[in-house]
Amino acid sequence: MAKVITVASQKGGVGKTTTVLNLGYSLSRLGQKILVVDADPQGGIAIASNLKKRTTQGLVDILKGQEDPSKLIIPTKDDSMAFLGVGAMEPEEVMYYEKEALKGNLSKTIHAIAQQYETVLIDAPAGAGSIAYALLAVSNSVILPVNCRTMNMKTMAGILKLIQRVKARANKSLALEGVVFTMMDEQSPYQREIQQEILQSFPPSIFFETVIPYDEMFEWASMRSVAVGMLPDGQEAARPYLDLAMELKVRELQSKMKGASNEDAEGLF
Repeated sequence: MAKVITVASQKGGVGKTTTVLNLGYSLSRLGQKILVVDADPQGGIAIASNLKKRTTQGLVDILKGQEDPSKLIIPTKDDSMAFLGVGAMEPEEVMYYEKEALKGNLSKTIHAIAQQYETVLIDAPAGAGSIAYALLAVSNSVILPVNCRTMNMKTMAGILKLIQRVKARANKSLALEGVVFTMMDEQSPYQREIQQEILQSFPPSIFFETVIPYDEMFEWASMRSVAVGMLPDGQEAARPYLDLAMELKVRELQSKMKGASNEDAEGLF
């Protein structure tokens, strides 16, 4: 069964979509079968990956019963990843989408789609609304991208409260995978000060060691609608996301080992 990870944030503009796309690409380089789901009505992943070139349909059409998911999940050329868009969203579709989230149908749809993949990465809309709640309700864990701005520091507590609410009411197994600093300018005293304030305000264990620096190569990648690692000159910019993918896998292994004893170890054959 797939591990479903939602990438969420209280505030937009923190690199959420960039993280979903580039982390997904990095995990696929490690040999995992990845599904990227664009669950944000703004359709950021569809734009970032040029998915609209292949289809304008997606989750909302599945929820309406108008299309089979298998026809809307688009694999990459090398078949290492697949993408599912949110679909074309006029105001009435957004309202319908939110209602389906409240009814629990969005969670059921994601659960059914996820079964054939190893990892499903979901790009959630910013904020703590019904769609974000529904996505967390069906997720194993959540990753929170944060950049070092005063407003992000002030709003971070809100998304953490949402995670606790979902865990208490709808999904007891939901875990905070970690908080990752994104678009970090290590040369900025202001950003370093904000980073330290955030680090001191929350338990150290919730933060990934990997920090994603600001790099103009991400803009080049965005212009070409690809993961940065697909650019010939983007390998250095892509390395932090590969490090994040490796750190994620280490955390998963450590989580599986918790509670096990030496007596649980099995032989090689």
